[in-house]
Amino acid sequence: MSDKQMTINDIAKMAGVSKATISRFLNGHFERMSEDTRTKIDQIIKTSGYRINQQAKALTDKQTHLIGMVVADIENIFSSMLFKGADQIFQESGYQIILMNSNNSLDQEQKQLERLLSLRVDGIILQPVSEMASHYQFIKDTGTAMVIVDRKLTPQSWPEITTDNYGYSQLLGNFIVRMGYQRIVMISEKIIDNSARTERYSAIKDIVDKVGISAKLIEIDRSTSDSDIYNLLMALSDNLENRTAVYALKGTILMRVIAILSHYHVAVPGQLGVVAFDDWDWAKLVQPQITTIQQNPQVMGKKSARRLINMMENDNMEIDTTLIESSLKVRDSLVDYHKNKSI
Repeated sequence: MSDKQMTINDIAKMAGVSKATISRFLNGHFERMSEDTRTKIDQIIKTSGYRINQQAKALTDKQTHLIGMVVADIENIFSSMLFKGADQIFQESGYQIILMNSNNSLDQEQKQLERLLSLRVDGIILQPVSEMASHYQFIKDTGTAMVIVDRKLTPQSWPEITTDNYGYSQLLGNFIVRMGYQRIVMISEKIIDNSARTERYSAIKDIVDKVGISAKLIEIDRSTSDSDIYNLLMALSDNLENRTAVYALKGTILMRVIAILSHYHVAVPGQLGVVAFDDWDWAKLVQPQITTIQQNPQVMGKKSARRLINMMENDNMEIDTTLIESSLKVRDSLVDYHKNKSI
């Protein structure tokens, strides 16, 4: 008898019990079932090669054991590491994960979320495109468990797993100031509607306002050319005459900045200092190695998965925030102007 032909009825006949007993066993209901019967059914299922029909099981216990995960930019290595961490936990716990990409589009994000709801997923991990919780009310209305990852919503309406973006950006900013820089130029994609970028930017603004130095922001998108970025850097650093540190607000922008500075023969750190909030520790592979705040997206993914499982299996609907530890990696991309007066 092939695996495809094997049914609950077949298992029941082989075990000498009713179909209802097999159904209770498959759903983990062992009450009023002797240890001998339980052991016998377990051995028969293992030796016969019977495979549970998950779709049929889902109709019975109202669970699909499917998890949806929507990331903002699937090309970003942060998303890959986030997914890897979550997938490891879900595999260990018997769930399957479906990864979807919003491509930083609120409209596409909504379509992907609606697709997941149509698949009757048990829960969702979302890296939201918008900061507004009202954009996701339709998920709450379905009663589907959800965890927000990497970013924050206003008002907070679900558990959030994120980095202390403000605190670590302030740590990095204070280090830049201590190295004697007089100007910080931040480079980022659009700040609005992204809590992580907003907090990183706000931390630097609060520091420079306090110590009396200058901070500028360059916002870029896909249409911004390398020459545009170079010209803006030259203008905002007074053609490299001002002691300027360039702060890339995420790892992919750091990669682009390093390539631009290399192309235009700008010396780092001799002419410009460079730091970043990094998604993956590739910054140590370039020369000079770059000072960064190093996140841990894989741990963030694991924590998100565990929190979602806790919501689904223990009905833990508490709205809480978990901050994942990051670290300041001090490397060679900043000059200490207090010790290098001639530079």
